[in-house]
Parts: sequence; C-alpha cells; structure tokens
Amino acid sequence: MHKLLQRQLRQAQPANPDGAIDLEALLALIDAAYGEIDRERRFTAHAHQVLRDEYATLTERQIEIYAAMARVEAEKAEAERARAAAEAELLQRERLSLLGRLTASLAHELRNPLGTIRNTVHAIGEAALDKGLDIARQMERVQRTIDRCDGIIVDLLDYAGARDFVPSPIRLDPWLEDVLNDCKVPADIIVERRLAAAGAVVSIDPDRLRCAIVKVFENALEALVETPGLVERRITVATGTGDPVEIVVTDTGPGIPADTLPRVFEPLFSTRCFGTGLGLSTARQIVEHHGGDVAIGRGPEGGARVVIRLPLAAAKSAAA
Repeated sequence: MHKLLQRQLRQAQPANPDGAIDLEALLALIDAAYGEIDRERRFTAHAHQVLRDEYATLTERQIEIYAAMARVEAEKAEAERARAAAEAELLQRERLSLLGRLTASLAHELRNPLGTIRNTVHAIGEAALDKGLDIARQMERVQRTIDRCDGIIVDLLDYAGARDFVPSPIRLDPWLEDVLNDCKVPADIIVERRLAAAGAVVSIDPDRLRCAIVKVFENALEALVETPGLVERRITVATGTGDPVEIVVTDTGPGIPADTLPRVFEPLFSTRCFGTGLGLSTARQIVEHHGGDVAIGRGPEGGARVVIRLPLAAAKSAAA
C-alpha cells in the first residue's frame, strides 16, 4: 500500500521547478489505487471461498467414501455370516437326512426280531401256565420292556418319515377332539379343552399330524407324571382362529429350564433317563412339512407351553 501511494505521488508531481502537486490528478490516482486494492481483495476473498468450497466438497466426498467402505465391509461381514449359516444349515440337513435313513433302516431291522421275541415270550407264558408256574409278574415286566422297545421303533420310523404325506382339507376342532379322545390319560390328570376354531379348515395329513399332536401331548403327560408334589396336574389344549390357526398345549408341570430350552428340538436330545429324544423334533418336522411352525416356551402357570401354527386351507380346498 505504501509503495503504491509513493508511485502515485511521483506520477502526480509535475516537472516544474517549484514541485507543486496536481491534487486532482493525485486523487484520481489514489482512487484508482484503492480500486485496484479492492479488486485484489475481492479476488483474494473469492479465491479463498473457492478453496474452502473445494475443501468442503473433498471432505464430504472423503466421508462418503469412508461410509461406502464401511457399508462394503458390513455387507461383506453379513455375507460371510450368511454363507457360514447356510453351510451349517446344509451340513445339518445332510446329517439329519443321513440320520433319517439310518433310523428307518435300523427300525425295520429291529421290528422283525422284536415281533419274534414277543411271540416267543407269549409262548413261554402259555407253557409256564400249563406247567403250573406262576411267572405272570415277570412276563408283564418283559412285555412292558417289549412295548417300550416297540415305542422306540415307532419314534424312529416317525422321525424318518417313512410314510407318504397325503394332505386333505380337515375341520380342525372336530379332528383335534377325536385325537384327544384317543389319548390315554391317568385318572389324576385333568385335560381341559378350549377349542375355539370351529370354522377353521386346514390341509393336513390327518395321520401324520396326529402323530405330532400326540407326541406333544405325551410330552406334557410325562412332565406331569414324573414330577411329584404338584398342586394341580392339568393339560390345557386350545385352538385359536386366524391365519395361521394355532393349537396351544399348556401344562402345569415344572416347565423347561432356560439352559435346556434352545435344545429341545434337537434330534436325540432328552433330559429323561429313557426314550429316544425324537418326540419334539419329530413333531416339529411334521408340522413344518405342513407349512407351519412350532414354538415352545414357558406357560402362564410355570409349565411348558407349545404353540403349533398351521396355515388355513385354500378356499377351493376348503369348499371341497
């Protein structure tokens, strides 16, 4: 600024000896100098603004790049988890398929000799009776053991799904009423029925789904029978309208421990000293084959609560 004014003064000083200054010319030159300074200031301010804008744009783009990289990493991690889960599920399905084939083969191989043992035991009992030997108690014990083995074979065949799946439209409540009527219940256990889906029609294989319902019901029975000191021994079977329709089985037993609950549907898992551990896993397999699902948890009175959900039959099938 100082040097610029000096230059303007030299330009305004005339060549006469007294050195007088032309003030008009000086003022014009000063105005021109300030105008130039103002233009430089505006240019500098504009350049700074452009730089700030460019820096802000670059910063925003950098943030977007970092965010995109984070999304890619998250998607990559999610894809890796999905791949691992899919591989685990495929491996589990292969294992279950192999287990199903093995159990079916084993069950068929055991059924014939078990029938031979049953017939032989009956013949021994008849011969002992003819000889006047009283071995009725021992024979009853053998017969109970044979029945238990036969039940294990039935469980294996049910889990293997050896029978064909033949669905048909069925009115749920009357069918479920018949299933419950066929179940053997000890005299000290109350079975409460709350069937409220009178108009619901489901497309089911009645024999296969009966197997699932019976296994869930028997599981509740065993919990009540094996637990001493219960104030009340009651099983409640309820249905509810909607799509899907629900079948809810609740008992007043001890319930399922929290650490056991995640494993109740695992094949061969059981907390009892006998049995195959295939009851609930078979029930879920059958229900899922019908397009439904099974959930198990704690009931309002502390016992187990099993919820079976089934889709309603299509309108055309229901009308048929």
